[in-house]
Amino acid sequence: MWVISWVIVQFHKFFGLFFIPNSGWAWGLSIVFLTLVIRAALIPLFVKQIKSMRAMQVIQPQVKALQEKYKKEAERVKFDPVKKREVQAKQQREMMALYKEHGTNPFASCLPLLVQAPFFTSLYRLLYNVSAGKTFAFMTYALVASANQAHVFGAPISAHFNTPAAQLAKYGSTSADVKTVIVVMTIVYMATQFITQRQMVLKNSAPDNPMVKQQKMLMYVMPFMMAFFCFVAPVGVLIYLLTSNFWTMGQQFYVLRNSPTPGSVAHQQHLERKAAKATKKGKPAPVEDKAPVQDETPVSITSTGRNKQQRNQPSRTTKSQRTKR
Repeated sequence: MWVISWVIVQFHKFFGLFFIPNSGWAWGLSIVFLTLVIRAALIPLFVKQIKSMRAMQVIQPQVKALQEKYKKEAERVKFDPVKKREVQAKQQREMMALYKEHGTNPFASCLPLLVQAPFFTSLYRLLYNVSAGKTFAFMTYALVASANQAHVFGAPISAHFNTPAAQLAKYGSTSADVKTVIVVMTIVYMATQFITQRQMVLKNSAPDNPMVKQQKMLMYVMPFMMAFFCFVAPVGVLIYLLTSNFWTMGQQFYVLRNSPTPGSVAHQQHLERKAAKATKKGKPAPVEDKAPVQDETPVSITSTGRNKQQRNQPSRTTKSQRTKR
């Protein structure tokens, strides 16, 4: 709360030089730039998240093989609780060893969201205190009164969907204004989240990735789950969420264009752009790395169990054929 309030106050002082200090522009832009600072600080975690997700895709067949292996062992000892726990512990150790070997972690994709949680919660509580007229940290009485007068399209930044009409009337707003603004912002939020997830699933996933089905389900479910939260969050928090979504869209656009997942649609488009650029400059088009072609010579197994290539055996000729030669 101290960090968040200090950053917002500093941005408010800056934007107060260009806009009316009590306006929605001064306070709204303060929240927008607070979000940008947080997301910029999380770029290293975002890079780590991308690398981890790609590594997870690479080792997914090995993970599935381990799961199948220990599933059979667990079935065999299902009536022995001690041995069953031993099998589960062994499976967990091998899984962690596999993740460590490839430098990945299944929880790495959650790191940016987890790190944002304290800032997000603090902003929520900051706006809650503003609506209650409470002073705290760097938010003095004058700043709290100023923030309560700030409106975004007619809705106070500290108001939420069910704010009483009597309280809104003190700041020159109505329930209809607040509900309209929140509904529109929620729709925009759902749309941006859906577009972001859809692009990631359809363009940046390898066709053989077994996690695509789960990602498609989340693509349709998550926007509606977050919509319920939008109806209890203050307008200022919705500004934070929308800014964060637009930042994520920009990050994703950069990744899809410059560093897509190998084998994905975005990767194919990336190669096509590089080929077109090389052709335009008169250079040979870059060739995608391909697996070496296997020797199609038939292989036989010897009595020792080793693979040995079959050589062409000379055909037997008859005495009449040799005479003709």
